[in-house]
Amino acid sequence: MKADKSPINGVRILLMGLAIIAIDLAIFYIFFGQDNPANVSHLVGFLSAAVVQYFLIYLWVPRGINFRKIIDWSIEFIIITLLMMFLQGGILSSLTQISNISLKWAILVCVVISSALYFSSSVGALYLRFYDTKSVYKKHYYWIWVTLYLIILRFSYLAAPELFYEEAYYWNYAMHLDIGYLDHPPLVAWIIAFFIKLMGDNEFAVRFGAFICWFITALFLYKLNSLVCSNNKSKTIQVVLLAAALPAYFATGWAMTPDAPLVACWAMALYFFYKALIKESQVAWVGVGLAVGLGMLAKYTIALLGISAIVFLLIDRNSRKWFIRPQPYIAIAIALAIFSPVLIWNFNHDWISFLYQSRGRVGDHSEFSLPYLIGTMILIITPTGILSLVAILLYKKLLFTDDNGVCIYSADIQKQRGYLLLMILSLFPVMVFVFISLFRETKFHWTAPCWLGIVPYMALIVAGGSQFGSHKFLDWVHRIWPATIIICSLLYGAFLYHFGLGFPEISYPYNYHLLGWNDFGREIELLVNHLEHQMGEKILVIGMDRNRIASGLAFYRTKAGLSFDKGTKQDPAFQTSSWHLFGGNGLMYEYWFPVDQQK
Repeated sequence: MKADKSPINGVRILLMGLAIIAIDLAIFYIFFGQDNPANVSHLVGFLSAAVVQYFLIYLWVPRGINFRKIIDWSIEFIIITLLMMFLQGGILSSLTQISNISLKWAILVCVVISSALYFSSSVGALYLRFYDTKSVYKKHYYWIWVTLYLIILRFSYLAAPELFYEEAYYWNYAMHLDIGYLDHPPLVAWIIAFFIKLMGDNEFAVRFGAFICWFITALFLYKLNSLVCSNNKSKTIQVVLLAAALPAYFATGWAMTPDAPLVACWAMALYFFYKALIKESQVAWVGVGLAVGLGMLAKYTIALLGISAIVFLLIDRNSRKWFIRPQPYIAIAIALAIFSPVLIWNFNHDWISFLYQSRGRVGDHSEFSLPYLIGTMILIITPTGILSLVAILLYKKLLFTDDNGVCIYSADIQKQRGYLLLMILSLFPVMVFVFISLFRETKFHWTAPCWLGIVPYMALIVAGGSQFGSHKFLDWVHRIWPATIIICSLLYGAFLYHFGLGFPEISYPYNYHLLGWNDFGREIELLVNHLEHQMGEKILVIGMDRNRIASGLAFYRTKAGLSFDKGTKQDPAFQTSSWHLFGGNGLMYEYWFPVDQQK
């Protein structure tokens, strides 16, 4: 049946959009003017405008349409509404954090930007559901929209929640800039130092490096996917979508930890390993050396990727020739040259970092943590991701079968070797962590980069194909991916909104670092200035734990010092230490504040 002619036009969209903005602003200002909190005023204003918007857009629904379709569209509208509510909260939080404009002006800018996105998204969803006859492209448009939404969501919350203590600790790395550190290599510090030099000591600057690292990850996953799916490059949007939507990569693209550059370098290394070993590009070995070398500056974990590549060389007969060719050894030399600052630092510090990461990580008390590790795997790539891994292992031939039923995989040796390479590069590091978990504690994020090599095959399942219909399990996994991605998007938005503006009447976790430390850091800084003025000498502030309190205080004392005239010049990062001065473990604080140098 031919679709109805769309009543949607530019003038109507403009008028309705302006009306929605006016309603949102008016209700916010009314409630905020009655001394209601900003989060309450925001929710009431946004949701009131959303109700009006629903009924206005409903006027464009074709007459005589099936009621079930209206219900489906209404559910879609509710999902878009929630997603946009979370986004608007992030924009508002960030504007108030990184600028000196008042809350009333911030909400004006926020509502204009977010309402334009919200209204255009709602109208677009209605048009695609009721007026677009090219149904083959609908899901493609939705995936692009979700990908862009998740990128904008992460960006809008870079400045909003206070730093987690790990981020504050790595900011202290940047303040004590060096070529090596006890518990991690220096790349995270160098990245943070670069951006705080440009943008100052604030949450946005600290996290912006992670945001950029995500684009590097997405770029090399896209390029890797183009090699894996060289016969069908039209399905590449799904791999970028998964890079944006999977919890492991959403998190590393937002929070600034060593895992952010590690994941970027890991994706880069996968691409160049594929080019070198499967496409047999000699130049690609230079890329391998660069990627692994930079990755070693981020986190030592990427060494597992090199070991995995050696395993592949031993298994794959066509690749064994590289053992007697110079290119792999040139790659090793390049990686070592890039990694040499860390070697020099460790040489000058009795190899303490390597000892900490080996003896300190796996030499502690015995602990069976396999159930925890499995749980974290399910969490960071979702249950659907785990099911997709099972499908990838069981139905690899079907993933490379075209719509005519021709199996491309069986006739293409390169695809078979490429599949083996990426499975080894992905699963061998995972199995190493599984082995460690049998007798030692593991961390929830350890396996995050390992799954990058499987993402292109997950993307094939997300894209789907007519051949899936004859295999119930594969088809079922394909069908649950859209719901999984939407649920993840809603959870990300709700989490960030909670720690940004905050939901009314919902309290935060007890004793959670770092919440409320903007005010605490300011109060401590004022107290320190007062005492120093009275006593006439500098004061060393000590956080009585390993590194959480000290790191948080150092950052938020510094941030507070930027907002008022202290009268005396001081740098809280060099006047805030940890409890190692009282016999505890202080990690890098033991080197920044040696006990024998404190008066």
